[in-house]
Amino acid sequence: NIDSWMIKHIKHFLSLDILKDINKARIFKEYEFSFVSDKKYHGIIDLLIEYEDRILIIDYKLNDIENLEYIKQLSSYKEYIKSLNLNKDINMYLFSFLENKIKEI
Repeated sequence: NIDSWMIKHIKHFLSLDILKDINKARIFKEYEFSFVSDKKYHGIIDLLIEYEDRILIIDYKLNDIENLEYIKQLSSYKEYIKSLNLNKDINMYLFSFLENKIKEI
């Protein structure tokens, strides 16, 4: 029971270039983590996509993706993924559903 507005936005999201090889990836939705580095971190990564050579971290926002707090949030996600020693490039993105806009961080 998803309305047509939401279907349109989901289809747009799934058509993004960064997701073109999604069938070759491992997908983790709402990936919860916690770890201790210089401080204790706990979070939930909206979408974590693991390819053979890289990892994408995508955080969904309803609208504003320019908030500097979101960069801090994604940086803690990246720090956690780095701590796993997977030796893969890590790319981070914010996606605004209302604006149908993606921003690489």
